[in-house]
Amino acid sequence: MSTSLFCLVLLVSGLYDVRSFNLPSCRRLSVCRSHHTKTIAINSVGVDTPVGAQTESSFLPNVHASNNPKPYQDNHHDTLSKFSHDVQYVLQNLRGMEFDPCIPKYLMGRPSALSYSKTWTLDDWEYHNSRKRYFRYLLKFPHSRLMRRIMPQQCALLAWTLVSVWIENHFLFSYKPQIPLSSLGTISTFVAFLLTLRSNHAMSRLNDARNLWSKVILNTREMASLIASFIYPVDKQLALMLGRHVSLFGWLLKSQLRFSKKDDVVELVRVMLPNKKDADYVLSQRQKTVAVVTRIRQVLAHLGKAHKLTTAEEIALDHTAHALSELITYTGRIRASPIPTLYTSHTSRLLIFYLFCLPPSLHLSGLDGLTTTIVTMVAGFAMFGLDEISHLFEQPFRVIPMYQMSKRSMQAVADAFTCRPPVLEGEVRDDDEEMLGQRELTTYWSNQDMDMSKVSDNLME
Repeated sequence: MSTSLFCLVLLVSGLYDVRSFNLPSCRRLSVCRSHHTKTIAINSVGVDTPVGAQTESSFLPNVHASNNPKPYQDNHHDTLSKFSHDVQYVLQNLRGMEFDPCIPKYLMGRPSALSYSKTWTLDDWEYHNSRKRYFRYLLKFPHSRLMRRIMPQQCALLAWTLVSVWIENHFLFSYKPQIPLSSLGTISTFVAFLLTLRSNHAMSRLNDARNLWSKVILNTREMASLIASFIYPVDKQLALMLGRHVSLFGWLLKSQLRFSKKDDVVELVRVMLPNKKDADYVLSQRQKTVAVVTRIRQVLAHLGKAHKLTTAEEIALDHTAHALSELITYTGRIRASPIPTLYTSHTSRLLIFYLFCLPPSLHLSGLDGLTTTIVTMVAGFAMFGLDEISHLFEQPFRVIPMYQMSKRSMQAVADAFTCRPPVLEGEVRDDDEEMLGQRELTTYWSNQDMDMSKVSDNLME
């Protein structure tokens, strides 16, 4: 009798739990176990996933959950297959867009437009080097991204040119002061020199930042290769844990440099670090990239004390960890220190003074109003454009394609674990997944990567 009464109470409480939630996409059930209660969610296609693990992609329109990979939630035993599956989930779901959605449109342009903010393919280079480019630039001049950026300055200069010509035509009859063009030409020499020097400095910062991000791919790939060669044979779980941390390095560095929101990488970290302690540790740190390096050195110290690594192996791993730490410092230095503002303000003031004096000087020298306006607008386009370019490239981390490079860094790390070379003669390899084929371990590869008949553009770094 008591057993029947107890079952009746459980049934009533279970019905109450089900009816207390009214969600269109999932139903919550309270499943009673012998020692604990586990809450699960059943989505529209009948796939059970932990409630806290549902992502934004699960609720996007026109996305079928049955066709999208799901991140593994087994925190106890990691494998290469799980690692590959989680990388696939990140590259195809969480970061599945072809181009960086955080780059402003005035830098990216149309999807088909050429831009420094994209990684170029061989077709892009052919299109860029075409001899028809001059006609293309002239035809697309009204839609120029630079023209849109300097349009307010150009409108202000046009208004001042028309006002100055009108004043000279209607009020200066008896006395017309002369502004020597030779003296104005001397000023233009200084303006051009300052603008050129500032543009060269901005281009140098852009080149330095791009080189550093190429080293992000290089150093993460080297670190993953060393981990797969030295640590994976002696401790697979620690090696895979480090591989997951290293695969996040590019995304964490991008978020740190791109003025992103704090929750930009939360879901990404939760997927790639299924162990809650690891994920909480990284997300709680002020500099998440430093947390990755700290974790690497912690494992090196642990394995070194256990005499599982030789001295040469420890030195090689620590040297690469130091290279990752250097990237954090060098990229942070570029982000934190602009071109000296005193130099920038002086150049801007001299530029404004020159363009203010140019229209009346040209008109008083004998040019008619139309010619004065055309010459002034051309000079303004050249100088304002050069000044705007230097300002855009001064902060290079909003220009360079860190999104695509972070994806390639993650792919390079995963390849270091999944694309292992054949066993050497006399080599003993204790691997539970040795029988899995290349395609089964590289599910994150795109169709272009799998086509061996041609060179993939995803190889360009």
